Amino acid sequence: MKWSAAALGSSVLVSAVLASSVAFASGMDAKQIQIVAKVFNFLEKKPQPKVTILVMPGAADLDAVKSALGALTVVEGGVANVSGAYAVFVNSAADAQAATASNSSIITISSDVGCVDSGACVIAIETQPKVSIYASRAAATKAGVGFDANFKMLITER
Repeated sequence: MKWSAAALGSSVLVSAVLASSVAFASGMDAKQIQIVAKVFNFLEKKPQPKVTILVMPGAADLDAVKSALGALTVVEGGVANVSGAYAVFVNSAADAQAATASNSSIITISSDVGCVDSGACVIAIETQPKVSIYASRAAATKAGVGFDANFKMLITER
């Protein structure tokens, strides 16, 4: 079977677009990361300058997180690196459950609202079609996280 150059080129283009869509959907974008940085200001127990923020592979762009969180120590790693971390950016509820198995007081953050719905993530951020911040009461309680009373008016607790 022979493929024409046009058909082959179209096939490659469609594959590239689909692959980039999947990669984009799995991690937080720059706007979501900026919102997370603002959310940290509304926590009752604010992060101290020397705390570690862990970014699991594919959960968010490491350089964007470092830029947004400034003085905080941001590292990339997996579940083995969770011990002692203040917060971890995760892809899914499975990642969050693995992280909290190692450190129950960790703040789990994702772009996957299903992670909050399952009680595995403390915070999820959506920016499409509008900015929405979701928080899991169960996960926040487990992690010992409290939100400023004024902030609770801006989020959807589940």
